[in-house]
Amino acid sequence: MLETIDNMKAYVSAITDAMINVLALGVVVEVAYGKPFFGMGIVSNITSLIGTMSETGFVGLVAILVLVGLFRK
Repeated sequence: MLETIDNMKAYVSAITDAMINVLALGVVVEVAYGKPFFGMGIVSNITSLIGTMSETGFVGLVAILVLVGLFRK
């Protein structure tokens, strides 16, 4: 049972790492070429997300800290 849970955690971690790498690649491509990566404006989406978080004040700060804590290993 514990092996199954450990395997699932490893798969989720690998998928998350791959998605973070694709996100970083998308940002680099969009900044370098000025065109969205796979039709998604990643930089504009991140900018609007940060703008929304900053408008909410303390709650936005807490949300950002939670997200950073989730991605930190």
